[in-house]
Amino acid sequence: MSAPMVQPPPALVPSRYLLVGDRAYRDSDGSEAWFGYATRSATLIRLDRAGAHALRSGDPAALAGLGPEERRRLARLHALVDPAEDELAAVTDGLREGSAHGATRSVTIMPTSYCNMACSYCGQEHVKAAHDRQRADRTARRVEAMLADPAVDAVTVTWFGGEPLLALRVIRELSARFTAAAALHGKTYTARMATNGSLLTTRTLAELHDDCALAEMELTIDGPEEVHDRRRLTRNGRGSFRRTVAVLARTLDEGLAPGLRIGIRVNIDRDNEDSVTGLLNDLACLGLAHPQVTLHLIAVHSWGNDVSEVELAARAYAAREADWLRTAEALGLHFGPLPAATVRTTCTATTRSGEIIDTAGRVYSCSEHPLVPGARDSGVVAEVAELAGSARRPAGAFDDWYDQVGDGGAQCSRCPILPVCGGSCPKLWREGHLPCPSVKFNWAQRMDLAVRRRGYTPLDPAAGR
Repeated sequence: MSAPMVQPPPALVPSRYLLVGDRAYRDSDGSEAWFGYATRSATLIRLDRAGAHALRSGDPAALAGLGPEERRRLARLHALVDPAEDELAAVTDGLREGSAHGATRSVTIMPTSYCNMACSYCGQEHVKAAHDRQRADRTARRVEAMLADPAVDAVTVTWFGGEPLLALRVIRELSARFTAAAALHGKTYTARMATNGSLLTTRTLAELHDDCALAEMELTIDGPEEVHDRRRLTRNGRGSFRRTVAVLARTLDEGLAPGLRIGIRVNIDRDNEDSVTGLLNDLACLGLAHPQVTLHLIAVHSWGNDVSEVELAARAYAAREADWLRTAEALGLHFGPLPAATVRTTCTATTRSGEIIDTAGRVYSCSEHPLVPGARDSGVVAEVAELAGSARRPAGAFDDWYDQVGDGGAQCSRCPILPVCGGSCPKLWREGHLPCPSVKFNWAQRMDLAVRRRGYTPLDPAAGR
């Protein structure tokens, strides 16, 4: 009886989620190196000249010449894949799985809907309202129920607004309940905050970090002092740049909140694009080139309003951003050149394990709904009082996002950075805006920064200019 025929393994092909650079580098021992970035594993991959050519061209003979061990390495990193694999389905299935994961819950709480600033590019509507203790108690019991749920391992609360520090007393009271419940049930509890920073003091920062489990804070600085204070003027007419930066610098210098990660967001449009370099120099000179601080450059886009007169075109913004990032690198400011992890879920709007609760106890799936005129009522998916215990929120408008992408009905379906982006913002896509992150357009320049950080020197003297 003859032995059954063994079919040879299929020839692997370059992944649709692979970006290959076109620059050669020299490492410390003098050998030549090339690089690719596999977005399915969010990995920067060193290659030799032959490997870079084979992956860039997809030529079967060149791929076969890489050798079995190299092909296995590239397959482990999802740089090479079986041609029969439906990669789009694999990525969207992974996003669905991450979004369905209920052991980690996230709740965005708005302790106030008012803001003490009136930024020109903001599309939110901010109104004062009296604090309702009964509604706050229902929100607190909702989070406590999540922490008591045996199926939940960790809960993250994000304090959002408006300006959340206008309701610091509420944050203190609710945080005390959350940290106590986490300790009682042996669960992980952490907090985050999005703030304009104008009300910060060193004492407040230390208290939020030590007593309220604040692990991450993002605040916005839009330019050097004169630019920031013009764009982000407080309602009492005072600027906030000098005070905010001084508080951050002292907190960092004295180690008052050693575990706190601080994100500095810079919202950029035509009004302040020419001042970004000056801001970067100021941040470095004022003590914010620090390991606890991460820089986030963000192009201004519609937040429910028309910003077409000041909004920068995506490719033009990406080109300028590449220059700003090179400046930031030279100044010692910290940022991620390339995404270091794939996304588990695109945003709160695409997972029923995440929700937003406003001051009236209304529950939303999308953070762009509660304060945006015309979207506030249509975005409500439930009332806190209607939700039983730790039950996940009802489906919202964007929980079918991965079906749309998986069916090929979105530009994201054909994008090589989908695994590290997830589509960015389903709401903006459906409203006809382009929410693509800048890395889609300047990944080559970002790759160059990442490679140089590893100690490689470009062979082309003009590389990266």
